[in-house]
Amino acid sequence: MRAMHCLGLPFVLLVAGLRAQHDAPAHPPAPAAETKPAGEQKRGSRAPATHTPRLELHPLVLFEHVKAGNEAAAAAAAKRKPMPEPQARPAGAGRYVCAVVACSDCDVDVPQLLGLRREDVLLISVPGPFADAELVAQLERAVRDDGLRLVLVLGHVGCRLHKPADDALGKRVAVARQQAERQKQPLGKTIVQMQRELLLAASELLQQRTGKDELRVFPGEIDAATRSVQWHHTKVDAMPLLPVK
Repeated sequence: MRAMHCLGLPFVLLVAGLRAQHDAPAHPPAPAAETKPAGEQKRGSRAPATHTPRLELHPLVLFEHVKAGNEAAAAAAAKRKPMPEPQARPAGAGRYVCAVVACSDCDVDVPQLLGLRREDVLLISVPGPFADAELVAQLERAVRDDGLRLVLVLGHVGCRLHKPADDALGKRVAVARQQAERQKQPLGKTIVQMQRELLLAASELLQQRTGKDELRVFPGEIDAATRSVQWHHTKVDAMPLLPVK
């Protein structure tokens, strides 16, 4: 995984632990809706050519849709106007426009913040937001069964859970704080970037789908005061086509 080698031994051990807990069975083949169009016809064949349309949207199209919704919400908040109505659902999206792994300490309406209807968001609230084996399994089900193509990992400015503490959550924050100091960047940004890498490292299915550019995972941080999201992905992650690894 890109950037995984620089996260250190604690991160590697955490990934190994998640994989051991997860212990998912072999993933079934991609659903029929995700197979390539059957439009080929052998020369000389009397059978008519058939074509199965592929309706799924590229994950970057979904991400741009979400960004536009958040920009509209932030603009309304800046002018002290009511939040705009949710955007029209993109044609070709799966059951969900996106999944959002959000910190449970964040007191905002996340779907509204992104300009989406509640039913269009698979919202998963966890402390931190730190990933665990159950969270990975839930995302895998959504990818496999519901056509999920976009995952957002969102922390928030001023998270109270990031303070030092002598418990499981405090230990994970301490590891992230060490990484933030090495990278000389804010703790909140480091945490969501680490959780993005952890999600991908802990799941072969998520790795496969991102490798085929059928799934993208974007980290970000919510500013509740302005209702805006600061995205913390790299320029490469936002390219229309990901480079071949």
